[in-house]
Amino acid sequence: MKRRLYLSSSSPRRKELLDQAGIQFDFVNAPVEETGLPNESPESFVLRMAVEKALSGFNKVPGKDVWVLGSDTIILKDGKVFGKPKHKMDAYQMLMSFSGEKHTVLTSIAIVNDGAVYSDVCQTTVFFRSISDSEFEQYWATGEAEDKAGAYGIQGQAAKFIEKIEGSYSAVMGLPLYELDKLLKESNFYSE
Repeated sequence: MKRRLYLSSSSPRRKELLDQAGIQFDFVNAPVEETGLPNESPESFVLRMAVEKALSGFNKVPGKDVWVLGSDTIILKDGKVFGKPKHKMDAYQMLMSFSGEKHTVLTSIAIVNDGAVYSDVCQTTVFFRSISDSEFEQYWATGEAEDKAGAYGIQGQAAKFIEKIEGSYSAVMGLPLYELDKLLKESNFYSE
């Protein structure tokens, strides 16, 4: 029987990246409460979220020869965590804090198979050029900022704000493909 990979996420960007990598998968709807623990580090939080998503999905899928993938992305700058913006002013404050500066994107990945958990965290540094208020207004009008950590998507119109990155483009987009391939190998997804 062919092995099955399930994505425990509804992210269109993660779907796009899996399609790009040529990996067949199905979705499993298994939302988790994304709340940090007292004194939890950002690295620990983002990794725990990926593991919880993968475990939650695994518990909803029948069978043994099943691999469930969970992932999470957060942005860090000056010790502060940036999630998805709550409203326009929140998005403005996020993007203006990145303007002319660098920030860190942490993307975690976890695979659960037969009770075993395989996980990793990918760290990428993103350098923004300066952004004007009118550029923010134009970007906000696209609707892209509303459902993304840090209020931007690297694969969309915000790419024009990014001078360079040090690390993984796919991780900033939401799923580190190099780390995914490594974990699929470690978990014997590819073996016959």
